[in-house]
Amino acid sequence: MKRGPKIIVLGAGSYFFGCPVISNMVNSPILREGTLALVDIQQDVLDTMLALTHRAKEATGAPVKIIGSTNRKEVMKDADFVVLSFSYRNSFFRATDTRIAQKYGVTMCSSDTIGPGGIFRAMRELPEILRVARDVRELAPDAWLINFINPSAIMGIGLMRHAPEVKSFALCDGNHLPYSDFAYLQLAGALPEDFKYDVKQPPLELLSGLDLRIAGVNHCTFITHFIYNGKDMQGQLYERVRQLAAKEYERPPSSKAKPRLNFNYALQLMDVYGLYPTAVSHTKEYVPFFQGYGKCPVTPEPLIPFDGYNRQEEMDAAWKITREYADGTRPINEFLKAYEHGDHATDIIESMWGNLGKQFFINGPNQGAVSNLPDDAFLELRREIDMNGFQALPVGKLPHGVLGLTQQVLDTHELTVEAIVNHDRKLLYRALASDPIVNNLSDAKAIMLELLEAEREYLPAEWFN
Repeated sequence: MKRGPKIIVLGAGSYFFGCPVISNMVNSPILREGTLALVDIQQDVLDTMLALTHRAKEATGAPVKIIGSTNRKEVMKDADFVVLSFSYRNSFFRATDTRIAQKYGVTMCSSDTIGPGGIFRAMRELPEILRVARDVRELAPDAWLINFINPSAIMGIGLMRHAPEVKSFALCDGNHLPYSDFAYLQLAGALPEDFKYDVKQPPLELLSGLDLRIAGVNHCTFITHFIYNGKDMQGQLYERVRQLAAKEYERPPSSKAKPRLNFNYALQLMDVYGLYPTAVSHTKEYVPFFQGYGKCPVTPEPLIPFDGYNRQEEMDAAWKITREYADGTRPINEFLKAYEHGDHATDIIESMWGNLGKQFFINGPNQGAVSNLPDDAFLELRREIDMNGFQALPVGKLPHGVLGLTQQVLDTHELTVEAIVNHDRKLLYRALASDPIVNNLSDAKAIMLELLEAEREYLPAEWFN
């Protein structure tokens, strides 16, 4: 049998990625024949994830080879895939970015992709990503580098522009096929509200009549085309969102910023753009409409800010459970059941390595899919992919409104990348001024200077020369 792939995971203790990748590695007939190399700069985190992987390997009888290190260079040689999932003090810095931006009238409910939060997170993370790319070029020149770090589009643009010799693309877990297709059919009422299925054997025959096209920048994507068994589902989708928006008022709304009143925000965005936003918990942060500017009341309400302390509590609780799986306090079969869904990156790796011919939503250059945007516009699109590369499937034109928002977001992202690479404060100011939720130049400059000072010790010294 052909050997399985060698997969390097940088940031093994990732809140979202660490556990699902282990599940996929021990369960996939293709991946379990390969090597999983876990890397984390914290030895105690690495030890926990290695112990958990060995328990999962023993429980399933998987032949997967498991290695680990706090130094990526020790394990990177001959890698087939390098997955980036690290983040330094995620909740702390997102809370800092949110607090300072809000002081100047900019409210972020997620604070990791657009606005000052997205820009400054990229400033902290992108330099290290480009250093990883240099290591890949030197130690594993044939490997695919897969970014799973937000802001995913900025990181992907950075790799595309400044490490073009490395094969790369970027991911988000939002539109994870085939599961997201079932979710949109269910949302539109084409499948029953109580529809359930075995994630190990999803009923793909139900998707044979589906033509679902989604396009945009990561976290700001819209359903542009929705045909199911010959019927245009857009009107039915709107009506379902309207009904669900009304139901949100039947109980107190979530106290958390990201999930709060999302069907109501989605309904507002559908009224403006005519299309459903597939990542509304983020997209509501990409537009100025919910910031609280102006004289009239904001519908449904102005955004509430991201709560970093709440997120840290969630992460700490999840890590406690992970440690209990690793040390045997919790049964390993419970872990395998909890994460049987697997993760997006290793699903794609499995298909690429096994030549399975599956389609996935991947962030990369437009490749002509959206006909009224440049070929190198960095978009999240449905694509065919194998070990030789990927190709976006045709979308057609983005309608005006969505087109303008998409271009503005891309301009902000491109400016952010160039500012970071050149440590250029003028470009950084321009990126903040171009951002769709920053509407005052003096505020943009004040946010920039205050965040630079607040995060001085965590940013490259060149910013302060």
